[in-house]
Amino acid sequence: MEQTLPQVKVGFSVTNHYSEKIRPNGRELLKEYLVSVQNSCKYPFEVFIIDNQSENMLDESKLPSNFHYHYVKDQSIGGLTHAWNLGIREAVKHKCDVIFNTNEDLIINESINDFVSAIWNHKYKNVSIYGPVSNDEGVSTHHQRRDEAGTKLIETTNDPWDGRQGYALNGFFYGFTRTMVKKFWIDENLFSPEQWCSWNGQEIEIHDRCWPLGMRSFIAEQCFVEHMKLKDWQHFRSC
Repeated sequence: MEQTLPQVKVGFSVTNHYSEKIRPNGRELLKEYLVSVQNSCKYPFEVFIIDNQSENMLDESKLPSNFHYHYVKDQSIGGLTHAWNLGIREAVKHKCDVIFNTNEDLIINESINDFVSAIWNHKYKNVSIYGPVSNDEGVSTHHQRRDEAGTKLIETTNDPWDGRQGYALNGFFYGFTRTMVKKFWIDENLFSPEQWCSWNGQEIEIHDRCWPLGMRSFIAEQCFVEHMKLKDWQHFRSC
């Protein structure tokens, strides 16, 4: 089994925002994120940086040297889901087998390799969406909260989690296969481009739309992620 795993190509889509008013440390967060991916992921991978309405262009000279990535400048007004959809489309276009949809306020560690393996070897991988565990009380719904990585894949239901219907997984970090994306996206958008859920409610929308079509969701305890839940995005939503 292990001999076939290096053939899995991983795509990291990371949304980044820099502005003096909202996220002055956005570029520093991005650099730390990229270094953590580079130091942790053993699989062949591509990184897709989606710039979400930053004040200026990314200074690529300040990123880690010898780091291969794709930079998508996005100055349009489409909210967080617009940036997510851009990154996912890029990962699909570059034929990534397993795709991770993330933001830059994460620190990746070696458990990311167990996450890839858990997804790729799962019998429901082509119809499922996956989330890791985290110790951040501000981001993880209660059923994703852990102090360390575990060993199980736990299937969620579409019952109300944390009092919200359809809130099966928190959107701070999603994993899925390219096949899953193509099965459930509409007009090459996995997440709805509607304005009402462009900054909040994406998790509910995708479950309400895709659950009747056979989508499933799982908590992958194998991956433990540090998440620096910053209030910037909440402020960004109100601007």
